[in-house]
Amino acid sequence: MLEKDQEGRRDRLSRLPGGETPDTSQPLRPPERRRDESYLHIGGLRTALFSYLLAKRTGGQFLLRIEDTDQKRLVPGAEDRLLDDLQWAGLLWDEGPQVGGSHGPYRQSERNDIYQQYASDLLNAGAAYRCFCTPQTAGQGTAAYVTSGCYQNCTSLSADEASERAEDGKVPFTVRLKRPEGAQKRIYPDLVYGKITPLKRSPTALASADADSGIDAADTILIKSDGTPTYHFANVVDDHLMKITHVIRGTEWMASTPLHYDLYHAFGWTPPAFAHVGLLVDENKAKLSKRNADLALDVQSMRSEHGVLPETLVNFLALLGWSNPTDNDVMDMQQLVHNFDMKFTKGNTMVRMEKLWYLQKHHVARRCAQARRTQTSEPVNGLVDEIVVEVKKQHPKIVDRFREDEQLRQYCQDILLADSKAFVNAGRYVERNRYFFNFGFDAADVKPALPKEDVNASHDSSASAVHGLVKKMLEEFEFRQAYRAPDNVGPSLEEHAPSIDESGTMWFERDSARIHAAINHHIWSVVLRDSYQLMPEELPFTDQPMDDATFVNSFSTPSGGAGDSEPLHTGLAKTDSGPPVDATVKMKKDWSKAAMRSLRERLSDGLPGPSIGVVMAILGYEECCRRLGVEAREGGGW
Repeated sequence: MLEKDQEGRRDRLSRLPGGETPDTSQPLRPPERRRDESYLHIGGLRTALFSYLLAKRTGGQFLLRIEDTDQKRLVPGAEDRLLDDLQWAGLLWDEGPQVGGSHGPYRQSERNDIYQQYASDLLNAGAAYRCFCTPQTAGQGTAAYVTSGCYQNCTSLSADEASERAEDGKVPFTVRLKRPEGAQKRIYPDLVYGKITPLKRSPTALASADADSGIDAADTILIKSDGTPTYHFANVVDDHLMKITHVIRGTEWMASTPLHYDLYHAFGWTPPAFAHVGLLVDENKAKLSKRNADLALDVQSMRSEHGVLPETLVNFLALLGWSNPTDNDVMDMQQLVHNFDMKFTKGNTMVRMEKLWYLQKHHVARRCAQARRTQTSEPVNGLVDEIVVEVKKQHPKIVDRFREDEQLRQYCQDILLADSKAFVNAGRYVERNRYFFNFGFDAADVKPALPKEDVNASHDSSASAVHGLVKKMLEEFEFRQAYRAPDNVGPSLEEHAPSIDESGTMWFERDSARIHAAINHHIWSVVLRDSYQLMPEELPFTDQPMDDATFVNSFSTPSGGAGDSEPLHTGLAKTDSGPPVDATVKMKKDWSKAAMRSLRERLSDGLPGPSIGVVMAILGYEECCRRLGVEAREGGGW
């Protein structure tokens, strides 16, 4: 709902012709009406979100009102859950329960005196009348009165007679609206659908026991026999008194719009502008129910059972029925406010949950990027807590390795930051990354060592040969030595491969760089061994990407012309006939692929995840040796 300012800005906005977009340069005031019933469905949150975005986009106010006139439908604790869900989603109201405001009270159950006053105003003006018919006897009168729900022609009673019978208190009564002449021929403006015409009345319509449902009756009940207002009457009175300029609601309320206009007309008030948005439907085009397959669609379940982030759910709901003017669907609340307009699609909107999980991955990645950028854990604390709970659930023996909860939290945080683009929820994430949490409490998970095989043959990149290379690296190589890059390998190395800026990387990325550098170092030692007499210190050990062809060519091509047999690199003595450069490069690539495949199969069961260097860094040197069947040397590590 939107509130007019002191200059009467609402009057101009409410007269916009149907389909026209409101002037978003003016501050608007949309409400969020919430019935105090059960749990907040995502469809209700979406409607509230649209009102919130419109208010914030125009510099207006977002108002929350609890519509609890129907006491039969109240659920204990529902209001508290509602307020909590809205706050969790980031929809903070400017006026309403808890925060107050100048138009309270904001619970309709506390405003009954107001409704009685305005009902009296309509009675005194002759726009409404007291009806003494009861639902139990409705239908016994003539057909002319049956269609209005009043079978005794209570409109024929004089004001004094009706007042006297009401004060007598012997017969319960309701207050009904006199339908204005020509109302059925009116056309009502809507910002989405253009023009709304009243539904055609059924000649067999009867009075309903539920006064709130009688929107199609000629003389709609405004005050029920128990003295409480109907939803429609309270709604119109409150919207006027709270200075609402715009109302965004679902198309299921479109049939109520003519009645609401009739009430505004009866009071002589200017109605707000109405915008009706399509309903949410499932893939069978049925109205979205409380559950979709195994997924509960109320906000509480989405956040607590399925781990959906608030920014994910808000982003997902905003895209349902709104024509996003940008090319990017991933937006936080600030971006949604900036881009929001009133361009809604006509008709219902099909909900596909795949989009929800797509957005979840992106918003988790954003949080992780923020944690990296700020060097703080605050953006991911909630996610890490959920992962820790799930790890203990799926891998109860994990506490044998991490005695302190903080150690386990830090370990889980490192994994999340390393594999930030795969998180959907904690349960699925821990299952996907289960190899990080299986530390050999069962000896069956230790891979048997492959038979030893000579790794001197450069052409052989079999699994056993790769294992021999990795075993030699883990047992003998000093990972902590200084990097060294080959000289004279071409300008591409210098210009396009800058060193990693350690100040902007995580510890496991720095260790991963060393691990990959060591793997490449040992692969080069095998690939070049058959053709060149090499010294280990002449092989690259670098965190910089290299052009392999340039590197090989740098010492296989004479430096002084066709007659000069000396290689560019001292210490690299060319044999009688080395393989062509292209063949050497291909051989190196084959070894690299074989090494990565073998390590992933043995360290992470072949499951997807971060680079193998990051996996090894997070698992640690000793755990990698254990899984690879290699005896860890004392003092070894990255």
